[in-house]
Amino acid sequence: MRFLPAKTGLVLAASLFFSSAVWAADATPVPAVVPATSATGTSSAVPAGGDAFKEPNMRLPENSGGVSTSDMITKAPLETDFVMGDPKAPLVMVEYASMTCPHCAHFSATMLPLIQKKYIDTGKMRYVLRQFPLNEPALKAAMLLYCVGEQSNDKYFVFAKVLFDAQAKWAFDSNYMSGLETIATVGGLSKDQFTNCTVNTQREMAALKKKKEAADELKIPHTPFIYIGGEAFEGERSPEIMFPFIDKKLAEASVVKKP
Repeated sequence: MRFLPAKTGLVLAASLFFSSAVWAADATPVPAVVPATSATGTSSAVPAGGDAFKEPNMRLPENSGGVSTSDMITKAPLETDFVMGDPKAPLVMVEYASMTCPHCAHFSATMLPLIQKKYIDTGKMRYVLRQFPLNEPALKAAMLLYCVGEQSNDKYFVFAKVLFDAQAKWAFDSNYMSGLETIATVGGLSKDQFTNCTVNTQREMAALKKKKEAADELKIPHTPFIYIGGEAFEGERSPEIMFPFIDKKLAEASVVKKP
């Protein structure tokens, strides 16, 4: 497994991408409502305005919620995971996300920074971001992330943040590969490296295999889908709801560690 000191990723993201004018030029307005797709193919939407944390509720299919007994969750982080935070942090949060999922981008932009500041930066929790691509653009983005992650754990999280932040610029465009290539180029990849990352049958099959394993064993119903301390988080993704849940799991982890 690979660890990223929590604060490093944000610094790198700012220096690598947002000092550039690549995404400032010809900016495309974000639509007021963007469709989101569940793992079963149903759609919902994320309002652009109003309550920053308010999202539609999605019903969970049988066996997808509660406390997991799967090694995929109980033994997280796995050797293949990319991890943000202190390796000694007592609690682990695992997020399954699709890079073209507006709900995932919404969580990344609004809630994750608050979680990072309160729990990850302080050494209380580790964060694992796993790919669960719901369509072809998300699959290619996942392949790109796995590829840059092989070079550096830091780059995995930096590229993930940028892909979410720039989602409206590439994810819903029929020429999405061009947008991905622009991000890769600004991030330091050559055209040949980008092609090797995203036009690679072995890498594609590996990404699909990971998704299938999660779908079959965990019954992931939609993205983002989050486990904290081994338990699926089923509430509204807001500080008022998530923070007490995390605090409860931290208290449980503390009790378990006592002799």
